[in-house]
Amino acid sequence: MDRGLFVESAPGSLTIEQAVTQDYNPFGVVLNRGFTPTIRWLRLLVQAPAQGSEQVVLRVGPHYIRDIQLFEQKEGVWISRTAGDHFPVSQNACADHSYCFPVTVHAGVKNYFYLRIDTINGFFLTTRALQPDTLSSVMVDQQRNMGLEFGVILAIAFWALIVYIRTRHTILGIFFISEIVTLLFTLSSSGLLAALFFEKHVWLDNLAFNTLYVFRLMASLLVTNELLKQFGAPRWYGYYVKGVLAILCLELLAIKLDYVTLLALNFNFLLVSIMPLVLVAALPWCHKMPVAHRRLIAGGALLMGSLLWIDILPLLGWVRPDIVSSPGNWGGLIVAVVLSIMVLSDITQRRVIYDREMQELQFMRARNLVETEQIKERSMLIDMLTHELKNPLATMRMAAGSLRRSLQQQPPKQSADSTDRIDSMIQAINNMNTVIERCVQVDQLDQKGFSPKYEDFDVNEVVQALLASQPEAERIDWRQQPSPLMLRTDPNLFAIVLANLLDNAIKYSQPESRIMLELYDDHSISEYASRFILRVTNTVGENDAPDPGSLFNRYYRGEYAHDKSGTGLGLYLVKSLCKILGGSIRFEHKDHRVHFTVELKR
Repeated sequence: MDRGLFVESAPGSLTIEQAVTQDYNPFGVVLNRGFTPTIRWLRLLVQAPAQGSEQVVLRVGPHYIRDIQLFEQKEGVWISRTAGDHFPVSQNACADHSYCFPVTVHAGVKNYFYLRIDTINGFFLTTRALQPDTLSSVMVDQQRNMGLEFGVILAIAFWALIVYIRTRHTILGIFFISEIVTLLFTLSSSGLLAALFFEKHVWLDNLAFNTLYVFRLMASLLVTNELLKQFGAPRWYGYYVKGVLAILCLELLAIKLDYVTLLALNFNFLLVSIMPLVLVAALPWCHKMPVAHRRLIAGGALLMGSLLWIDILPLLGWVRPDIVSSPGNWGGLIVAVVLSIMVLSDITQRRVIYDREMQELQFMRARNLVETEQIKERSMLIDMLTHELKNPLATMRMAAGSLRRSLQQQPPKQSADSTDRIDSMIQAINNMNTVIERCVQVDQLDQKGFSPKYEDFDVNEVVQALLASQPEAERIDWRQQPSPLMLRTDPNLFAIVLANLLDNAIKYSQPESRIMLELYDDHSISEYASRFILRVTNTVGENDAPDPGSLFNRYYRGEYAHDKSGTGLGLYLVKSLCKILGGSIRFEHKDHRVHFTVELKR
């Protein structure tokens, strides 16, 4: 059968008598490569029988062509018949829901038939002239193939639903929805959906076809996004998915507008073409994905892309299909199987990851249990030592104080040496008390026993109380402000931070050197006080600077500090308390001077 195509320059302006006189170009399957509404005329030359007349059937598809008008000349008069997806389904003459026109061809003449095509849904059109017996055989084979495709897709969807109910994997839920949409779209594109549900409301079939096609694209996009999401999909792929979904949602809102529908067809055609390539392009960024799984996803995407591209070839005029098909649906059976294999592989990988994470979680729980028991045992030991040591130390301090007062009543020459020794004893007792107190505080910190209680207080009062109990307070330079310096934080934790910094500065600075204490509000960020600054500065020896990387670690003590009493817990405690109070601490060393700067929120 020879075919020719003519496109009207002014849609709807030609009659059949005028159309017959036009020049027709050779026609394959593509109605036109544009996306503007227009009317096409198709001229068909059907081969004549050897003799007499013969009844044949002109079979036209696909199902979703909007308006088809066949012109046949009988006894010099043009007779027309109409069909299309806006006419009742019962008007179709084909059992497979394509459009069939019985015609008579005669020997010895040229049997011309003309089709007037008006549609915005279809890109291409197929026509065949078949004898009735051949047509019946073709339709039986096609219905058998379609039944197989429906059955496999339905079985895959049922499998996805059962496994989703058992595992609750999100990807299975999305894949199940995708397969149901694919099944409905296949029913719509084949005409079965119209025959089953839209016999009396044919316009709903066209709406359902366009809507299901958009839903199919959305479901496919969500499935591929879920395949990559757990394995660290690149950020640009997330933007791509969100952008495409937004455009598809706009399509759904404007699906009834003809102009928008044409633009949507253009966009969807492009999306179907590049979707597998975008998926493959995103795989190298998924570093968490095992190599074998990545290769399977890439191979499956390229295979599905190949099937989609092969199915699009008729739109480009490069392939002449022998059966009615629709973009993205040719090879739908293979696509469904390949996609199910990709989803099954993804579930397997997720199970492996889940099992590994559960093992790690069990290990961490066991380790935490051991550490918790160790902390409890250590806490009990510290409580015992605190109880057993503090009372004797208090007794020793009282006895030393009493002895010192007794010695003071003797002549200075006789008591001077003994008094110095007693002072050394009292200092050693105080140092031991400090060590015990810091161990108790760190233990309380490990037990998460510090819960800040915020209140407004005058910093000057806290500093005065600390200096009054500090043995070498005369070395500390602090200028008290005449007005109250108010701060809202936990006063007890603030006092611990300040006491530890001052004790650290006195202990590790050069003997008899001055220690600078600064307390002030920082107005550098805004016109209101936004930060409170506490800075302690002291002088150290040339080789006595601590290691900045280890300074705040638990039990750290520099080589220069081993001849001094201490636990290496003071600065660790300070940093931990600053974090609890929502602040920070910074260390600087310059020109043999070290600076500890604490910043607290106002």
